Amino acid sequence: MSKITISELTKVYAGNETALHGVDLTVKDGELLVLVGPSGCGKSTLLPMIAGLESITTGTIAIDDEVVNEVESAQRDISMVFQNYVLYPHMTVRGNLEYGLKNREVLAEEGNRMVDDAARILEIEPYLDRKPSFLSGGQHQRGAMGRALVRQPRAFLFDEPLSNLDAQLRGHMRLEIRNLQRRLKTTSVFVTHDQLEAMTLADTLVVMKAGRIEQMGTPFEVHSNPATTFVAKFIGSPGMNIVPRAEIGTEAGDLTTLPSEHGFLGFRPEPIKFGWTDIDGLKLNAEIEGVEVLGSELLVHLNLAGVKDTIVAKVDTNPSFPITGPIEFEVTLSDLYSFDG
Repeated sequence: MSKITISELTKVYAGNETALHGVDLTVKDGELLVLVGPSGCGKSTLLPMIAGLESITTGTIAIDDEVVNEVESAQRDISMVFQNYVLYPHMTVRGNLEYGLKNREVLAEEGNRMVDDAARILEIEPYLDRKPSFLSGGQHQRGAMGRALVRQPRAFLFDEPLSNLDAQLRGHMRLEIRNLQRRLKTTSVFVTHDQLEAMTLADTLVVMKAGRIEQMGTPFEVHSNPATTFVAKFIGSPGMNIVPRAEIGTEAGDLTTLPSEHGFLGFRPEPIKFGWTDIDGLKLNAEIEGVEVLGSELLVHLNLAGVKDTIVAKVDTNPSFPITGPIEFEVTLSDLYSFDG
């Protein structure tokens, strides 16, 4: 197990395109840290820099306090699992797992034991003699993870390894990866653009935007106390609704306890209640734009006069209100967030 320390890391490509702006980050020994953000945020640049597959412009990367900027990738003792499963098609699963041991001069008997242990942990023992073309998507990905696992590295790096799987299999593999990492306690960095995947996997969640860290904390901390409107809208399914205070008028309810210098109000889809009561909070008139049925829940899309973005409410099915036309809704004061933008 190992600690990874990243200090003032920058990456500038030819043409002065800056992908990372002075990133500072510590991955604690044995934790699973997840980098999440939209395409182009820098997360998929940072991962190969840790692995030694991408050069550093400025800053340092240290593993267990040893700076590895000039250390070749093969010497960093890090295993990486890619988005594409990269199993050698001419080898069996066993051959793929053994391949990662060849450069380490592992004795045959010890290598067989390490391969068998990895296959048992990942439950791919019945598939060891199959070629990759005879594997399902989930079996294929387990094989790729097995090749990384068998080396018993200091750290695992996962580069969107589940993005090519269907939704049901992704959910199952998320659970497998989370349980495997907890059992092995190997320091791990996982990159994804899927905020649900990030929330369910992470010990520490790092939200990135435009080459910078926007917020870092536990999934609960980031979801409950978003630091910026970007984090608020990105984390959550759906994300938080953000409304400019200047566009909602002076008749929107008692908001005097919220910071008056903040120009934006935020509220999650779940606490929205239709109709007005005598509670303190935000009270607005809206027009229902459309409804999405999600089994036991509905997503109700609302238009507010003067507000560009659609408001989304999450409610139970069989609602007690019409699903078209004008409607009133409210959010209690305790469910409101205030942002300076």
